[in-house]
Amino acid sequence: MKTAKEYSDTAKREVNVDVDALLDAINEISESEVHRAGDSTHHVSVDGREYHTWRELAEAFELDIHDFSISEVNR
Repeated sequence: MKTAKEYSDTAKREVNVDVDALLDAINEISESEVHRAGDSTHHVSVDGREYHTWRELAEAFELDIHDFSISEVNR
């Protein structure tokens, strides 16, 4: 499982995101491949459009980034 940190406006802190789960969901929704752009781990492209953050990618496909968080926001 690949993870990445993404800032949460709701929690006002960084959360760990399950990148593999997010990319799998995007693949299923878009029915096209997600390509990582260059050497950066945060840049991906879907159908020729580039996204620079995991949050931006999730929002483009009407997903909540918190659904892919590997840590609980409220304990």
